[in-house]
Amino acid sequence: MSMQKNGTAIRKAFTLVELLVVIAIIGLLVGLLLPAVQAAREAARRMQCSSNIRQLALAIHNYESAFKTMPPTITGSGVPGDPRGSGLYSWLAMILPHVEQGPLFSRLDFSVPMTSAIVGSTPNYLKLEIRSDHRNATVAGTRVSTFLCPSDPWLQTTYAGTASPAPGSYAGNLGWVRQTTGTQGLDPQLLQTNGAMPIANPADTNRSWYKSTMSFRDFTDGASNTAMLSERVINSLVPVRGGFGFYMPKGPSSVMSYCGGSGATRSLPQWVAYCDGVTTPDPVYSAPHGKAWISGLTLAGNLYMHVLMPNKRNCHVYGGEANGNNMVTASSMHGSGVHVVAADAHVDYVSLSVDSKVWWEMGSRNGGESTYRPE
Repeated sequence: MSMQKNGTAIRKAFTLVELLVVIAIIGLLVGLLLPAVQAAREAARRMQCSSNIRQLALAIHNYESAFKTMPPTITGSGVPGDPRGSGLYSWLAMILPHVEQGPLFSRLDFSVPMTSAIVGSTPNYLKLEIRSDHRNATVAGTRVSTFLCPSDPWLQTTYAGTASPAPGSYAGNLGWVRQTTGTQGLDPQLLQTNGAMPIANPADTNRSWYKSTMSFRDFTDGASNTAMLSERVINSLVPVRGGFGFYMPKGPSSVMSYCGGSGATRSLPQWVAYCDGVTTPDPVYSAPHGKAWISGLTLAGNLYMHVLMPNKRNCHVYGGEANGNNMVTASSMHGSGVHVVAADAHVDYVSLSVDSKVWWEMGSRNGGESTYRPE
């Protein structure tokens, strides 16, 4: 609208067309700017995630320097008085003093198993939980920022017990599945863990698979050629009850666990093919992944394996709950890759399209492979 003054038109307001044009331009600019802002935020989160995993690697180095072994994960109830704890504690619990969490560590009572269930030599691993009346419930429910990747949306729930255990985004490399015959099926069966992190279950009488202590001299492939830690997406999905029992709601494959069968002799390609052939995820094995950083329970997924490629599904081996044989897969929410820190503490960002042979060989500390060229 305009008015005449001394023969000159004076504009009082925008026309509707002009206003719509301005709004359209602003909308276009916002549409162009928003992806850039989101990308910048993700870049910052990814940088923090990389910093966290390197801090964990340095903490492991400090632990190894002090105790002459990497921090172990105890996957069973253990034995009271054992210096590594009485059982079901993760390597993350062991390194608390080395990530500036000494006061939290001092409140931990390692004389009791990290589960509220009464466990014996053959506990029911599918029903172990940390309840609110557990002696270490408060510590278990404490979030440690260094254990959490900012890109990983997580939900602290009571699924792993009424103590509401705090989650964690990082897992230690346990190598390949027990009885694996290598990358081509030509090697002898793998009878002892070949990963980068020690594992023990003092209550298990069949101890040949375990390696309860591990130092850098055990890395005959070289510390720079062996993966030590990677990311693992926290499963924040909650199983839903349906007409045929519980099932997992729709979510990314990286948080789903499928039945990998029982212990068997297979090559790594055969394990991958076997796992990929299973059609339905198992809610009982899927839900606990990443839900309790303190737990050495195999199903908690604080250890992962170099079997399936990054961001692919997880697979579990029935009977492997006691010895860590759970094919948890490295995964992240970054979209293009996962952070992997080698045993010498250097961090790589490994592409999701990494060659399978390279990925498998990165997982072995003592197989004679020197390949470490993650893309």
